[in-house]
Amino acid sequence: MSAWGDKDDIASPGTVTVTGGTTVTGTASVFANNYTTGDVITITDSGTATILTIANSTVCTVTPAITNVAGKAFAVSEKPISTVVGDGTIDPDKVFGVSIAEQGVATANTHHAGWVKIDDRYTDAHGKVRQKSEVLVAMSSITGDAADDVQLPDA
Repeated sequence: MSAWGDKDDIASPGTVTVTGGTTVTGTASVFANNYTTGDVITITDSGTATILTIANSTVCTVTPAITNVAGKAFAVSEKPISTVVGDGTIDPDKVFGVSIAEQGVATANTHHAGWVKIDDRYTDAHGKVRQKSEVLVAMSSITGDAADDVQLPDA
């Protein structure tokens, strides 16, 4: 299991159901073909977790436990696993794979390609709108543009 990869979005067909907080069952999914242990799965209305085991094309287990849901869309990436299983100080929903095409876009406040944590916008004491970003892993090989173009539009 790698600590991170270079895919911001891995093909995620079908829908999933979460039971017991850690068992993910897919419908029209391809877990065994597309994913590996350590990949990060984000499930609508459920949460973000790391894939722990893959039983077959339709069943995997995740950690930590997430909310039970049925028939939900999902996305899988090679996001740094420390954003999910770390000390809880990094919100995985604020970590983005920034490609070369996305770096430097004014609305995103990113100046480097790689895995970047982007915080919410805020107004400082002088009335200026600011946004903090932190490069977690610098790399120029991010592929698979995730559905994050509101936050990270392509240049």
